[in-house]
Amino acid sequence: MGVDCRKLAELLIDFVSGEMAEEMRLHIEEHLGKCPPCVIYVETYRLTIQMTRKLPPVPMPPQLVDRLRRVVETECRQGDRPTA
Repeated sequence: MGVDCRKLAELLIDFVSGEMAEEMRLHIEEHLGKCPPCVIYVETYRLTIQMTRKLPPVPMPPQLVDRLRRVVETECRQGDRPTA
């Protein structure tokens, strides 16, 4: 099973996180050995993760917290209703 650029993009999260079967990882590494644009894509993704982890946490705006709370409460109430 070969890996093309599209398949690499689909599997990128699992590849970068290391949560991938060894066989698939080897296929991706083989593709990366032949595809400089995908190497740049993977490295950019890794760098983005590293940079965003260094950002300070920002609290959610109170309006968003209130809205989320209302949505969750509404969903919980609707989940208690019997279905037909």
